[in-house]
Amino acid sequence: MNAELTRSVSDAVSMVNEHAGAACVRLWFADDPAEIDFVASSASLAGDQFQFRSGFETYAGVVGDLRQIKVEVIGRPN
Repeated sequence: MNAELTRSVSDAVSMVNEHAGAACVRLWFADDPAEIDFVASSASLAGDQFQFRSGFETYAGVVGDLRQIKVEVIGRPN
């Protein structure tokens, strides 16, 4: 497993939980050229299993299935 990617996912989980509802997450899976872009309200990481929750949607997987992850803090919802 890629240690740098694991650290990036861990940092993303922390950022999402710290800025719930104001963190835009962008995921790139290794087998899909398209990105998934969403605003997350909570996240978790257990071993190599991650989960990001956004409203009624949940985006989950194994760190090794990711190619890249980015998180950006956006404005807080009113």
